[in-house]
Amino acid sequence: MQATTRHLARYLARRFAWHMLGAAIGLALVLLVYSPLFSAVTGLPAWVVAVVAVAAAVGLGLVPGARELEVTAARALLDVDTELVVPARPRLAHRVRTAAWVVLHLATGMLVAVCLFAVLPGAVLIAVETVAGRSFGSGFPLSAGAPEAVLRLAACSVVGLLALVATWPLGAAAAALAGRVLGPTPHDRMETALARAGREAEHTRLARELHDGIGHALTVVSVQAAAGRRVVAANPDAAADALAAIEDTARSALAELDQLLAVLRDDADATAPLALAPALDDVVQAHRRAGLDLSATVDLPAGLPALLSRTVQRIVTEALTNAHRHGGPGPVRLTVGLAVGQGGDRVLIEVVNPVRGGAGPGRRRADGHAGGRSAGGRAGGRGLAGVRERVALFGGTAEAGPDGDRWVLRATLPCAPVRTDQKEPDA
Repeated sequence: MQATTRHLARYLARRFAWHMLGAAIGLALVLLVYSPLFSAVTGLPAWVVAVVAVAAAVGLGLVPGARELEVTAARALLDVDTELVVPARPRLAHRVRTAAWVVLHLATGMLVAVCLFAVLPGAVLIAVETVAGRSFGSGFPLSAGAPEAVLRLAACSVVGLLALVATWPLGAAAAALAGRVLGPTPHDRMETALARAGREAEHTRLARELHDGIGHALTVVSVQAAAGRRVVAANPDAAADALAAIEDTARSALAELDQLLAVLRDDADATAPLALAPALDDVVQAHRRAGLDLSATVDLPAGLPALLSRTVQRIVTEALTNAHRHGGPGPVRLTVGLAVGQGGDRVLIEVVNPVRGGAGPGRRRADGHAGGRSAGGRAGGRGLAGVRERVALFGGTAEAGPDGDRWVLRATLPCAPVRTDQKEPDA
């Protein structure tokens, strides 16, 4: 009970402080407006003073820093727990809302001040005059009889009570309106949603890079370690080659992981590029050293856009990693080339590898349509999802699925025509 009473007392005290803050600023503003007007024009109507004071309050709301002060006051004195926005670059909607809130704050503060310091004392004075039967300077006529005196006392009690508790409903109304007036505008909500979507896209991109780069490296390391363990006694030279391959792959993976982690750090440059994908020749050689029977035909012209070249490298890396990890024994064929047609230039990627026993017929599109199993007979997986996302960025197509006793992954990426007749600029 005592805790509830203390909480209610603090609640009313904070509401009262908020209203008195508005009353003090509003009264000072009215005096600043009234003094020059009264000295310039005698017999000035009250409504003129009111209009000029409201205009001055609107101007006060447009002063830089007014929104910050009002937001702080609303959070501290009105107990507003909804989101209140202080934009770095205020727009017209923010300025209009801030000006409206300042006018509301000053108006409600002055209304509470009038109720407490004019209406309430006036009601008490009239009640005392009614009981005493004599005037004390209120200017209100004395009651003519007992019935009128009773009605006047009842009216004074009601008016005095309303004036006393006026801060309660006005404070509650201000707290309810604070989130609407000082909260985010539709433009703010859109910016927040776009920022959240950007962060989620960045997380997805980092996860994809980790899967494509570090996952590929771990696959090569695990295969080489298994091969080295089997031949360490019978063929020390082959085991040494396997350990050398593990060392090179691990060093490259650590460098890529370090750059990816740098992107995640708070002090990292958000515009810094992610770790570069390894060159296609390096990917091919790494899988050959890991024991993959791989034949590769790569025929891409120089001058491909950096993002397209990187995407081709990542798709090839994912396809060969899946072939190494999930494919059956036998030769693997990689074909990467540029096709020129009426529909525009396209980069074609095809990886064909044996399927382990148990894979059924059918074909699966990398965009999720149709049925089937993932590379090498493994259902689902994040690899094809990464291929799908990369291909979708270019508006290309990708499909993967068993074709007889082989697993085939094909991807097509549209690209702008590559000019080969350009001359190098003079040094």
